[in-house]
Amino acid sequence: MALLLSLIVLLSLSALVLAFLAMSAFEPLIAQNLVDSTSARMLADSGIELAYTMLVATPNWNTLLVAATAATCAANGVGPLLGTANATLPGLPAASGTVTIRLRNDCQVADGPVTGVAPEAAASFGNDTNDRLIVESTGVKNNASRTITAVIRKIRLPTINAALAFPGVQASVDVGGAGLAIDGRDTRLADAAGNPTGPAPPVFGISVSSLFPGNAAQVQTALLANSQTEVYGMNPDGSSGVVQGATTVTPDGALTSQMVVDFVNTVKSLADVSVTSSAASPYAVRDVGSSCASDIDSPTCWGTDARPKIVYVNGVLGSADEQITSLAVSGTSVGTGILIVENGTVSIADDFQWHGPIIVSGTNVGIRYRGNASQRILGGVIVNELRSGGGVDLEGEIGAQAGMVYSTEALGLVSAGLNRRLTRLYNWREK
Repeated sequence: MALLLSLIVLLSLSALVLAFLAMSAFEPLIAQNLVDSTSARMLADSGIELAYTMLVATPNWNTLLVAATAATCAANGVGPLLGTANATLPGLPAASGTVTIRLRNDCQVADGPVTGVAPEAAASFGNDTNDRLIVESTGVKNNASRTITAVIRKIRLPTINAALAFPGVQASVDVGGAGLAIDGRDTRLADAAGNPTGPAPPVFGISVSSLFPGNAAQVQTALLANSQTEVYGMNPDGSSGVVQGATTVTPDGALTSQMVVDFVNTVKSLADVSVTSSAASPYAVRDVGSSCASDIDSPTCWGTDARPKIVYVNGVLGSADEQITSLAVSGTSVGTGILIVENGTVSIADDFQWHGPIIVSGTNVGIRYRGNASQRILGGVIVNELRSGGGVDLEGEIGAQAGMVYSTEALGLVSAGLNRRLTRLYNWREK
């Protein structure tokens, strides 16, 4: 009896041992599949990074869509290859796995929830108009495959249609001073004031919203009252050439108030320098840029031509008839980048040199020039007033020596220097 029981136990244990031995034979395969799956996922991730880097370096994304066809916009359609299929990553052998990257416009019916905006028309397979593209990257390692789909979005600078633009509901200005210069002719950074040599066509000297054309007459009256003729810009009547004085002021719809609001809301979270002022104490800064040589990351370094910055000043809302200074700049100040002041006014005193756009947007906003020092902005100035009615406030108080000059060179420096920051991954899916 005891022998019989022993045999039964031995047989039972033998079956268990055989089962464990059989399972152990699969464990290396399971482990290898896990390693391959992880590697495939990392390859797909690297493909997204390669596509991102290429998009950052490509000013016109349509050049990457030339091989797209109408089938791209059909449901589940795939875009043209970015590079070659089953490519190895730089510096890695084929044994490390391959990646295939495809790029397409967001023109499929189901793209809306992915991109956050309405899909582009089906006929736009080769023409991106909303600065959003969809990248699909597939990594393969042995028998494992992983795919990542991402939306990459470009944040463009607002349309600079004038050296000084008022796309909002109001455009009350006061001008004066023999040194005033508002110039829509393309000016290089090295050009002397009044002698532009830039290659781009001119823009308007001063523009206002096409929804409020009466603001143009208001600005023209202010210019004529001060006998100010140092305003140059594209001829508003559509003919070639440059006009001077009050005739360069015109309504224009290329830049809208909503465009400015959308840009500010998108970019302010990306600011290198972000400050909040108060009604009792505006943000006052002196000698901006003096710290750049010793500490490029200093909050008083507002960018250089080699490293532009985004500077955001959050103002405070006053009453319906009250403007509050949110930013006061004095001393000898220089900077390069995008300067944004929201819901407040900016006061510029002493020497001030800026390369890039300055955007003042919100309720009770304006720009003030104080003193007789050299105060020159190369790029463009946008003052976007959102409040209608109320008392008469000045969206622009432009004194002597103030300069607002259109410059594609300055805008190009800012766009190139901030391009990686302004190109964003908007959505991400894996399968």
